[in-house]
Amino acid sequence: MPRDYFNPPVAAATGQNHKISPQALMFERLISELQSTLEEEVFFDDSDWPDGFDWMGEAEAVWEGLAEEANLIAKFRTRRPEDRLLCRAAGVIHRAIQAGSPLELDTARERLAVIADASAPGNVHFLLGEAQACLDQMAERAAADDKKPPEADPGATFPL
Repeated sequence: MPRDYFNPPVAAATGQNHKISPQALMFERLISELQSTLEEEVFFDDSDWPDGFDWMGEAEAVWEGLAEEANLIAKFRTRRPEDRLLCRAAGVIHRAIQAGSPLELDTARERLAVIADASAPGNVHFLLGEAQACLDQMAERAAADDKKPPEADPGATFPL
């Protein structure tokens, strides 16, 4: 039986319990995995792993998997308008994950905000709000990373 990630918070926020479509369920899972990945990146770095473990490679693989999942959801065809919104939002999330600059990420955030302003049921607005929060967090990290000075390359050590 599929896991329903967000229906309890939606019911608490809106007072309604919504029947969930396959697209909404996949979008919920994508957002849940995105939130988990963002949280884990805050708490883990390469010092938490044994020597020789390619933490950055693993993190990049996770992000690539999330981008692929978002792209698959974006390609779904559906007749339900609320599911179409979620599929469009998944396409924006895919672009945000693949963004090569803070400007591209900001453009994705703006597009998601436009999608979130569309008329839709409470559960869809809740999911889009969660997606917006994830993209905001990604943008904050990108801005913080841009402000960090480049790491010094110790280079070769020479005897004195």
